[in-house]
Amino acid sequence: MKRLHHALALAGLILTQPAQALTIEFDYTYDTKGFFTDLLTGAPIIERRAILTQAASFYSGFTDSLSAITPQAGDQWSVQITHPSLGGGAITLSNLEIAADTLRIYVGGSNSAPGVLGFADSGYNLIASGSEVFIDAVATRGQENAVGAAATDYGVWGGMIWFNANNSWYFGSDAAGLMPGTPDFLTTATHEIGHILGFGSADSWWAQTDNGYFTGTNAVAAYGEAIPLDRFGAHWATGTMSTVDGVPQATMMDPSTPAGSRELPTLLDYAAFADIGWQVTATAVPEPGSYAMLTAGFALITLSASRRRAL
Repeated sequence: MKRLHHALALAGLILTQPAQALTIEFDYTYDTKGFFTDLLTGAPIIERRAILTQAASFYSGFTDSLSAITPQAGDQWSVQITHPSLGGGAITLSNLEIAADTLRIYVGGSNSAPGVLGFADSGYNLIASGSEVFIDAVATRGQENAVGAAATDYGVWGGMIWFNANNSWYFGSDAAGLMPGTPDFLTTATHEIGHILGFGSADSWWAQTDNGYFTGTNAVAAYGEAIPLDRFGAHWATGTMSTVDGVPQATMMDPSTPAGSRELPTLLDYAAFADIGWQVTATAVPEPGSYAMLTAGFALITLSASRRRAL
């Protein structure tokens, strides 16, 4: 499924780079409205960053062979992103270095009208010049057949996520603490990361949609038939059901989550990511207790338009 791209032919033998676990880095550079950072002291808001890291852990079973983006002499690239705190116009990122098998996601939040919980995208106006290998790394991370109407794979540099601070978010790890009417930050963050990973956005996603249904082989096997999509084609239809560890649950990648509830990635959600092109292994749902160390000051990885709405 994946292109093992650092192949070397020696004496007729082809050596390939094995797939590696996906690393998601969060960058708080543009957290300028104080959603993840105390604006008075500059200190990180550990509780919130810990839950964001927990959200990324739901993709810890994804592996791939993503090329590093490392500009050399004569190489240049740039991409524009929406400001993650909606703090002005678009931000142009230029000549970032991103390690192999790694995505960088810029995050922030600000007050907005109620209803929308957050949105994510992978940027726009992406431009790259230089060697063919470098351009390929920027455009598709070395993935084969990742662009076009018949795409079967996906590779991306990263993206941005904005969260609506005008919500009484629940930032807890244990779902038992959720109160009626309170949106769950873990659910929203995990959902938005999913969009950056190509759900509803990758060419390989759109290549497997037909007249309002998703027809990917793994997803159809998990659901039993083609899966209905929302009217934009970027989410499952509202109310689409699957299971988490055999327990029925509404899919995480439908367009909304009732306030006061938690929705984790389901069997159907993971199946769709496999259809997009990720190598998806069994991913255990993290136990809440395993994140206690994060809120106690454990070192976080901190590097600094798909929308989810509340019901």
